[in-house]
Amino acid sequence: MTLRLARIAWVALLIASVAQAADPEDAEAQDRQGVALAEAGRIPEALEHFRKALEARPDFPEAHYHVALACERLGRTDEAVSEYEETLRLRPETLEARYLLAGCCRKRGDFEGEMAILADVVARAPALAEAHYNYGLALKSRERLGAAVGQMREAARLEPRNPRFVLGLGVALAEEQNDREAVATLRRAAEMDPRNAETHYDLARALATQGDPAEAIREFEQALTLDPKHVAARRGLGVTLMHEGKLEAAAAELRQALEMAPHDAEVANDLGLVHLRRKDVPGAIAALEHAIEINASLIKAHANLAQAYLRGGRAADARKESERTAALNAEQRSRGRAMVLVQSAGQRYQSGDTAAALVQLREAVTADPQFAEAHFQLGRAIRSSGGDVAVAVREFRRVLDLDPERADAHYEIGVTLERSAKKDAQDEFRIAVEMAPCYLEARRALGRAAIEAADWPTALAQFRGVLAREPQDREARLALERAQAQWDRRP
Repeated sequence: MTLRLARIAWVALLIASVAQAADPEDAEAQDRQGVALAEAGRIPEALEHFRKALEARPDFPEAHYHVALACERLGRTDEAVSEYEETLRLRPETLEARYLLAGCCRKRGDFEGEMAILADVVARAPALAEAHYNYGLALKSRERLGAAVGQMREAARLEPRNPRFVLGLGVALAEEQNDREAVATLRRAAEMDPRNAETHYDLARALATQGDPAEAIREFEQALTLDPKHVAARRGLGVTLMHEGKLEAAAAELRQALEMAPHDAEVANDLGLVHLRRKDVPGAIAALEHAIEINASLIKAHANLAQAYLRGGRAADARKESERTAALNAEQRSRGRAMVLVQSAGQRYQSGDTAAALVQLREAVTADPQFAEAHFQLGRAIRSSGGDVAVAVREFRRVLDLDPERADAHYEIGVTLERSAKKDAQDEFRIAVEMAPCYLEARRALGRAAIEAADWPTALAQFRGVLAREPQDREARLALERAQAQWDRRP
């Protein structure tokens, strides 16, 4: 979609540029020259002309949009984000810029920002099937399967002959465990695009889940005919053959899969299980030990290895693996208990019972010290209840120890430090925005902190970004006007 939108934009202006030569003082001429160069694949040179256009006319939305497209093509995602936002601030109805901004958020790992923008795009342009499809993918990645199916269904309804959209719907239905409709939808996708190995693979998985192993095997084999290096299809075929009692054939498939993906613990475990069923104890031990070397937390591999050791007469080793299996199962139960406690604490907190929420969150952290979300919610509860700032910050830091990609933890540290350590707070807001450029609360906070520090360029950039997404935000508009006035007064 990105390239198609870019090509439409550039082609339209290329037609207009033929009759006019570039004039260094003419913003539109510079922009047209940039379009012509971009169409010729000369993106760095095109970018120079787009920037000259903006030097001549800083409020030129088309040039900002073209700078964004060029920066994205060059892999300069952060610059692209700023330019898409400026396009939207100057011309909020530019749907293409809004849609492509969502893709930039995804590239930066800001999945919440991506989802928020895509929700806005499908509301503004309900007939844009591609947006529904990508919104569905984003929702599915966050395990919101019901909503994902709804978006995929809408994409397939709008473009029923698009095999990619039909396939996306089928996969979402399968993950939602709507097996019958999933199989029917994936069959339709395979009929529309019979040369796509991935489609046959997804259909095979759905058939196996539905309880039709014979047809699942045929579809796995078809996927491998089209793509012999499709590891997941080979693994799926091997596992299905194993369940059908065809152990020699299953072992052969899984050996090939492991050769192609030697660091795949699941494949190694499957191969070990096949060897166990074939009574090949040395082969089972070797495969299962390899699985655990790859992933020491794979519970089923420890359980299977305990069984293999026992069959091989290694009782002491079998006992150790059984103990490890029990310990991992206990850890898993602790995680489940911690998740329930966090959810319950959230309900207590919303009802105003902060004291009870704090008790449950501390229980959650004790139950599973490795559960980042428990630490995160505990930090927020401590701060909002007027607790020790240092303790709240410590909880947020623990979140980052466990999951360094949590931009929201940096934001919460900033909020916690705003009164006592303004410079440190601003630094945390800046990190949050760098990690998640579409995180509007972090951008508002960084903008406010920048105004207090008389950092006018940062304030301008942040409030322009907010207004690009939420043009009716009166507070952001007033803050932008204040920062612009101060910037204009500089010597």
